[in-house]
Amino acid sequence: MSISVTEHKSQGIVEIAVLGSFDFSLFNDFRSAYEAYVGGEYENFIINIESVEYLDSAALGMLLSMKSALGDNAEIKIEGANGFIRNILMISRFDKRFTIA
Repeated sequence: MSISVTEHKSQGIVEIAVLGSFDFSLFNDFRSAYEAYVGGEYENFIINIESVEYLDSAALGMLLSMKSALGDNAEIKIEGANGFIRNILMISRFDKRFTIA
């Protein structure tokens, strides 16, 4: 389980990639990944979860906390969800707050 952050400066995008299980054990690491960008120049974020095998309710809460911290102007796209995780995101109506790609 790990998190990596990549800035795509030419596109104005910050990509946060989550590997393994996206659960409460990543709480501090995930918050640290986006905290530096609160109130900053970046407004476009990608959460890459193509390597996530498991996602729990804590992960959903972390995504909502990120959205709240970054504000209404932030565009957050969740990319790479497998069928099971995509279903969880849709049932939880995350498509209303995030772009699911």
